[in-house]
Amino acid sequence: MLDRYRARALELGLDWGDETPDCDRRLLPFVRHADPGRVAELTARPNLARIGRPVETGGADEIALLVALLSLPDPLDGLIRALPASLAPGLVITRTGGVEVGHPLPFAVGGTKVPCTILVPAEGSVPAQLSTAFVTAGSPDLSVGGHSVRVVEPVAAGKLQLISDAPSRWSVVDERGGGWYPEHALPKRDIRGRPFFHGNELVLDVPAGRVTVRLARGCEFLEADVVVDVAPDQTVQVELAPERLYDGAAQGWYGADLHVHMNYGGLVCSPAQACSMQQGEGLHLMSLVAGNQATALIYDREAFESSAGQDLPRALTGDSVARFGVEYRNDLLGHFGAFGATSPPVRYQTGHPRSENVDDWPPNSVAAEEFRDAGATVHYTHPMFAPMSPDGSPDRVFADVRPDWLPDLTGTEFAPEARELVADAALGLVDSVDIVGVGNREGTEALYHRLLSCGLRLAATAGTDSFLSQPSGPPPGWARAYADLRGAELSVAGWQEAQRAGRTFGTTGPWLEFGVAGRGLGETVETATATCLPIRAKVVGHAVRQLEVVGPDGVVASVAVGPDQREAMLEAVVDARESLWLAAVARGDDRADGLGQTYAHTSPIWVAVGGLPVTRPTDATWCLDWLDRFEAMIRRRGRFSDPKQLADLVDVIDRARAFYAAIVERGRA
Repeated sequence: MLDRYRARALELGLDWGDETPDCDRRLLPFVRHADPGRVAELTARPNLARIGRPVETGGADEIALLVALLSLPDPLDGLIRALPASLAPGLVITRTGGVEVGHPLPFAVGGTKVPCTILVPAEGSVPAQLSTAFVTAGSPDLSVGGHSVRVVEPVAAGKLQLISDAPSRWSVVDERGGGWYPEHALPKRDIRGRPFFHGNELVLDVPAGRVTVRLARGCEFLEADVVVDVAPDQTVQVELAPERLYDGAAQGWYGADLHVHMNYGGLVCSPAQACSMQQGEGLHLMSLVAGNQATALIYDREAFESSAGQDLPRALTGDSVARFGVEYRNDLLGHFGAFGATSPPVRYQTGHPRSENVDDWPPNSVAAEEFRDAGATVHYTHPMFAPMSPDGSPDRVFADVRPDWLPDLTGTEFAPEARELVADAALGLVDSVDIVGVGNREGTEALYHRLLSCGLRLAATAGTDSFLSQPSGPPPGWARAYADLRGAELSVAGWQEAQRAGRTFGTTGPWLEFGVAGRGLGETVETATATCLPIRAKVVGHAVRQLEVVGPDGVVASVAVGPDQREAMLEAVVDARESLWLAAVARGDDRADGLGQTYAHTSPIWVAVGGLPVTRPTDATWCLDWLDRFEAMIRRRGRFSDPKQLADLVDVIDRARAFYAAIVERGRA
């Protein structure tokens, strides 16, 4: 499988899956260098709002810039014209009568290949061009447009030996901003452009001079860094040990990322490299999902089918556990993860025009049942990509117009939001909702709370949708869900049991503890009559600003957390006059890595008053409205080759309607 991927990558480049033939994906690594003002001028889009990942150079938004450039007849030419006069290192642009080279020149040492990107603006009917050349210290010049130009500065080399007390994520940057990697490491950068790799006891070549070394190890640790001076031909040993904030495993809780793509275009990632990233992030459990993007190619399908139901070898994972699973994908109905499946499915996706299954059929519910029969737990992933409308309605989720923030990188017609989740949850086919990961947390939280208020026992989990093979993007486990295994050893089966029982919380960093009258996450407090119940919540971590307890009616208690506090406690009493759910939430500052807000949310603790379930008619009515909008949308936009296919999906919706309508009727009674 990997040899085939490498051959395709050699032939086709980063888009070796042939996912985006009509879209200039080549822009992606360079959008962050564009001048937002110039992009706005070229595209006549004056308001490039901050929607997702910020661009450090301009304070605009990387996604907004990309969407704007893709609106041009020649997006690459637009990007070239939007680059500032002072080019970033490693860029070369041909101009009429000359060549411009980014400064300062990147360092080059020994035989290490340094990539340089050559950009040629459009001229007449000839479109803009982009190519990559590799140079070394021994051959520092390029011939471009008939001109010989120096594109790197040869310097003497030294070595770094990197040591810590456990595998970690390292970043090595020279004084000109160049990133350096050990041999055989994937040359990855995070969304801020910072280079990183994983491992321990590593040796790598670096330019002689001043070098900055940073170490991180996931959310349980603070980062550490040091600046060292390296002399020519000298090996400098760097030992860093990060400060631990908390130790989940020591308390019987294990963190998992349920949505990680090992290969998804870009470079090619091996299981050994994926597990090295997992260990370097201190991630206890990782689900590597097989899935398509826009075509019939199911990335990592062979890896899943040859090992379904089995962990990756401990020789690769160490004390961690990794297993292949599936992301089942339909952009209209939603994407869900199948964690721990022991056998391959009949199909991996539906609804993509360039795939084997072009119809939006069968309903996701059919696949969910199939995966659960194969031992998997089902979790809907990236449920929402924007907040609800100001009036609390899901208008935007069911709009016919492509959202402004959604770049046409995969040919998708819709934001892949969890439109069928409201139906599948009512039918008892969903175990959890990824409360943290990619997408919009405000919208996801609002949807999750509506479902909980209808008595649906859905755990809070996490899936980052990280692409390990892509050269730019975050590492796995930047968000994760912790599960209480009740003293059992770490295993997929044990984690699934906790997931089904609701003994989980999702987090982008903070550690959460929560109890109600002595009961823990997923448990039920039973009381014969209305009563007052003590609640206790605790948060550990940095950048948290608010600790809350929430329920069906919103925030029931909260406490502010100071900027220097790493721990906070909330104790209060809740007046339980009717059955309800309660959960703890931590909110804080935006993360320094550009991955959104510091945030954590527990699964609920349930309170049953007089033996009655949680059934809020207002929320059930909201869910009925969601189902009405969903049916209208599939009738307008669904792709069905047989009317019976549409009827099958409507039947799923009707069965879910009966569930929510019963809640409304009980409220009237």
